Amino acid sequence: MMTTLMAVGFVACLQGEPSPGAGSGGAGPTSGGAAPAATQGAKPAFDARRAEVRFPRGRVIAAEIADTPEKVARGYMYRTQVGERDGMIFVFPVSDVHPFWMKNTLVPLDMIWMDEEFGVLHIQPSAPPCRADPCPSYGPLRKAAYVLEVRGGTTAEEGLKVGDRLAIVLPGGEGGGS
Repeated sequence: MMTTLMAVGFVACLQGEPSPGAGSGGAGPTSGGAAPAATQGAKPAFDARRAEVRFPRGRVIAAEIADTPEKVARGYMYRTQVGERDGMIFVFPVSDVHPFWMKNTLVPLDMIWMDEEFGVLHIQPSAPPCRADPCPSYGPLRKAAYVLEVRGGTTAEEGLKVGDRLAIVLPGGEGGGS
C-alpha cells in the first residue's frame, strides 16, 4: 500500500497537483488549514521510536522513524519547532524517487536523501514552509531508500555534502554507515 501511495504522490507532483501522500516535513492527505488545537506544537501522537543518527563531524540526532503511510504523510506537519538534536527519518520499503513538500510545515527543514548505505545523494537546505498552494516539491530524480529531515541550517553547520555517509542505527540494531 505504501508503494502505491508513494507512486500516486509522485505522479501527482509531476502533474502539478498537491501530493496526497508523498511524505515530508509537511506532505500529507490533508487539504490544509489549521491543525486541530490539540496537535499544534504537540509531540507526535504516534509511536516515537527513534533512530540514532551520527553526522560525520560527530553531532548525534535522535530521529523519529516514519515507516508507515500515516507517519510518512504527516511528517513534521504542524510542529512549531524542531530541536537542534531532533530529526525524522523516512524509511521506504523500496528505493525510489521520493519527492517531498512543505505543506502545513511551520518551520524550515533541511532534507537529506540517502541510499541504502546512508550515503548522501541530495541535500535540500532550509526548505521554507509552504505558505500557499501549489507547494513546490523537493528532491533528486534519483532513487533513495531514506530521507532525513532536521532543523533548517543543520547541514550547513555540519558541513554535510553529497557523497558523505551518515552513521544511522535503527531500533533492533539495523543500520550502518560511517
